[in-house]
Amino acid sequence: MQRFEIIADLFCHHDVEVCFALLGDANMHWAGAMHERGIKFIYTRHEHAAVAAAAAYTRSSGKIGCASVTCGPGLTQIMTILPIAVRANIPIVIFAGEAPLSKPWYNQMIDQVPFVEACGAKYFALHDPDTIVEQINNAFRHASESWSPVVIGVPFDLQKQLHHDQQRFMPPRSLVLETGSDVICPNEISIAAEKIAVAQRPIIIAGLGVVKSRAKDDCVALAKKTGALLSTTLPAKGLFHDQPFCLGVAGGYATEKAKTIFSKADLVLGIGARLASHSFDGGQLTPDAFVVHLDVAPQTYVQGRHAADLLIKADAKHGANALIKALEKKTGWRTPKMRQATSDALVLPDDQNTPDGLLHPMAVIKQLADTVPATCHIVNTSGHCAYYAAQMNKHPQSHYTVIREFGAIGNGTSFAIGVATAFPDRQVILIDGDGSLLMNVQEFETIKRHNLNILIICLNDGAYGSEIHKLRADNASLAGSLFGRTDFAALAQGFGISGKRVTNLANLRDLFTEYQNTSAPTVWDVPISDRIASPLMKKARPALQF
Repeated sequence: MQRFEIIADLFCHHDVEVCFALLGDANMHWAGAMHERGIKFIYTRHEHAAVAAAAAYTRSSGKIGCASVTCGPGLTQIMTILPIAVRANIPIVIFAGEAPLSKPWYNQMIDQVPFVEACGAKYFALHDPDTIVEQINNAFRHASESWSPVVIGVPFDLQKQLHHDQQRFMPPRSLVLETGSDVICPNEISIAAEKIAVAQRPIIIAGLGVVKSRAKDDCVALAKKTGALLSTTLPAKGLFHDQPFCLGVAGGYATEKAKTIFSKADLVLGIGARLASHSFDGGQLTPDAFVVHLDVAPQTYVQGRHAADLLIKADAKHGANALIKALEKKTGWRTPKMRQATSDALVLPDDQNTPDGLLHPMAVIKQLADTVPATCHIVNTSGHCAYYAAQMNKHPQSHYTVIREFGAIGNGTSFAIGVATAFPDRQVILIDGDGSLLMNVQEFETIKRHNLNILIICLNDGAYGSEIHKLRADNASLAGSLFGRTDFAALAQGFGISGKRVTNLANLRDLFTEYQNTSAPTVWDVPISDRIASPLMKKARPALQF
């Protein structure tokens, strides 16, 4: 057997089921061998899209994702999605190949290691035939244990050589480890229990660590025992969607009414969450609260600010249960009045007037929230429109995907492809902006070719939304942010996808019924006003308030 066949066998042995890829000299033979072994391939039209789709597939399915690009320019094309996956703790194994060792003059030759390592990912350079099997197994183990992407580079001339050591290529499978241990320092729990016991207005902020450790019920039980309100970070949005006394997303994307309640908290318990600046609205969300950070890697200082007063190193499930055992039950501020207040805080506003007569983005979202059932899967990306998409509150965390780390736009279509691949029976709804969609619009063809069940809703303001509002606030030129409104309905039709232009929200319910009945790829072009700045933008640029 040739080595690319052995490598394919190893990937299959590690339970790879799907690979997102774009072919080139350095990965085409390996991909062919994978296909022969029954691995499903989603071939994208750009390398970035392949790895981004794998990231969303991993985040949605809980399985280690697999992607493949060729060497040289194929590898350099993924330099944006790699740090996203690193910062989001998404384990992906990326087979990148490498230029041939026998041809140092090869046109696409480049030292791939520093590119990958600069992004924070681990690179496995497989140049020694005797260690290829061991290193590939190490790559899968590293991805699963570190919750981080890895890149495997195997020179393609080495891949084509015969492999003679077939006796030891089937090791035990690499397993995803538990997120933590049940060994917790009793002193830390005791101090936290004392602080919680005297707190009158506690709030729990749960993150993806709660999702990973399946600790939702434990957090709910802890909230009931302590009288705490519930909330989540943006990535864990929807975790408590079915619970009373829930404030939704904490931080900059919280509603103004929710922020008023957050501001009164005297204790915050962050569980399995990064206490990032955004989650605390730059430190202004809970200005007077004592903050306890319970996590497998708790931090006192995050993003240059003091984020926590007490650290508990523990898995979310074990830590929450330790606190439950250490505390006496109390009401806290779980009163009928507060129950109504938290419910009211999640109601979308009715103010839908715009100076130019075009649709208000919140009006679009409010109509979508009333129309789209919780069985659909919402994909939210980055950019100005992301604030509005984050206000849809009835979808559970299992049906909501957002990957915001590194702040890059242009990922929405790829993320939707990954989610739709993970859940082929779900209707996937991507809410994105025109600037973001145009960065990877070629993936419309991928969606069409694979007949993926995706509805793309483009909030089209004809601009880079974040930039245009900042420039207006600064009385600066809009030349670099205002481009005119692309006809996405016609563009979709050019790819063979159903495209609709939505200018009257009264028609939206019928259009959605039509999409549901067909479950065919669909794009809605929804022209919105470019004069409406989100509350988050207005806070960052006070001049926009007037």
